[in-house]
Amino acid sequence: MTSPFPNRLFFLSWLFLLAFSCSDDKSGPEEAASLPPTVEKKPELAALPTKPLPVVYIEELDQYQEYFKEQHETSFSHVSKKNWSSYTAGKDGILTKVLLFGKPNYMISEHYGSSMSGFIRADNPDSGPKYGEWSLTRDDIINQLAVQGLTETNQGWITLQMRGEIPQQKGKLYFIVCDQIGNKRSWFGAFAFAEGNTYKKGRFWLHPEHDLVFRTYVGKTADQLEKEQKGEPLFDSGSATLVPTNDVPEAPKPMIELSKNFQPAPPSLLQEKISEQKTSIKEETLYQPATQAPEQEQPITDAPSGENVDQSIEEPNILDSSEIESEPIPAETSEPVENKEVPKGSLFERFFKNKTE
Repeated sequence: MTSPFPNRLFFLSWLFLLAFSCSDDKSGPEEAASLPPTVEKKPELAALPTKPLPVVYIEELDQYQEYFKEQHETSFSHVSKKNWSSYTAGKDGILTKVLLFGKPNYMISEHYGSSMSGFIRADNPDSGPKYGEWSLTRDDIINQLAVQGLTETNQGWITLQMRGEIPQQKGKLYFIVCDQIGNKRSWFGAFAFAEGNTYKKGRFWLHPEHDLVFRTYVGKTADQLEKEQKGEPLFDSGSATLVPTNDVPEAPKPMIELSKNFQPAPPSLLQEKISEQKTSIKEETLYQPATQAPEQEQPITDAPSGENVDQSIEEPNILDSSEIESEPIPAETSEPVENKEVPKGSLFERFFKNKTE
């Protein structure tokens, strides 16, 4: 009789293998980890203008200042007394655009924003009448330079397109004012400027003798052209407020004391004495006046005609020796002897001719 023990071992081993094979869990398809959606934060721009572009039929260049030095760059701020540049209108009409010469500032940082916007004021940058709107972004500057074949590291003309009708009255002072800069920053732009007060009808906020490189363009609307054809003034002369340049607010004191760099050093005592001596000594003229008037050359008389010569030869007058000795001989003088032609048959010729003969 066979023992059931082998069958039992076989059954247990089979159950063990079955249980071991079932214990391996097969991993299902891996699911990709889902991350929260990311939204790229766009740079916060300054307020864009909402007024329409002015409709003009004639556009002319009015004011300009185009002198500058390399690496002389400045920026606009939105803070009062650091946010304007002034000019005096030379033509009546409507301001259409203002061109600045420069390049985009550095990428957005703790100091520079991505855009700026502002308006135009008359008479005073803080309290004068407010006209129109304008805005400019860093991308606008890059695109405008690209049209000119320039990169963002090159300087070129940058256009501030004006919106709304901004009156321009000849002889009146106007201010380009920046009141907002994007990204809550303090500065915008890298614009070229000149020293030495090259444009005396305006200035930049930084210093009285600093002037931006700029151009202003003035146009005329249909109504203004009609008035001009009729000979009527475009503006009421009684309402004009022509502000002298002395009333322009003074530039603020910089954070770093740099005002001494803009003022010439006081002259030393030695230089003052030298300048006084130069002014006291009169410069002698290069050419002294003549003490005697130059003698005028006497015109040479025409030679005697042929008939007179023949007569003098045919009828010679022979003088006696007593007459010759009695005739006085002229003394020598310092006056130059004039070279005169001795005519034929003269006393001198006849005297020596008779002696030789």
